[in-house]
Amino acid sequence: MKEMKFHPKAQKSIKGQVGAPMPGKVLEIKVEVGSKVEKGQPLCVLSAMKMETVVNSPLAGTVKVVHVTADTSLEGDDLILEIEE
Repeated sequence: MKEMKFHPKAQKSIKGQVGAPMPGKVLEIKVEVGSKVEKGQPLCVLSAMKMETVVNSPLAGTVKVVHVTADTSLEGDDLILEIEE
């Protein structure tokens, strides 16, 4: 039996939460906890329907928590990581 994993959803009202823009699989995480990021910087790469989508940082800050790893399957709006300004 396949194990089901449920991921928390990104809260749009919380500025530093970065969610998946669409369902897909995480191909690569480009940052780690403690990384300083700039607005627009690539954070991770998702694969959906044979297309790769780069998820960019919505703000400048420091990566506080990374909730996923490479190969994680996500639904739309699943929380990927959190950034602190």
